[in-house]
Amino acid sequence: MSKKMLSTALLFLIGAGFGVFSLYTLITAKDTDSVFVGLLYLVPAIAAFVALIMLPFKPMRDDERP
Repeated sequence: MSKKMLSTALLFLIGAGFGVFSLYTLITAKDTDSVFVGLLYLVPAIAAFVALIMLPFKPMRDDERP
């Protein structure tokens, strides 16, 4: 698997994993600590999806060009 495909798959898995866990934590929260933990886990999920969206716009290095 190429390096770009591997990084894309890992970013998607990280974003989906953190996103599902944070939403589950927020839905089942019974106190403010659980809400805070859910919001903290939402930050890397959003960062991973933003990085996924920005991946096509990343400039290629000279050694990566075909």
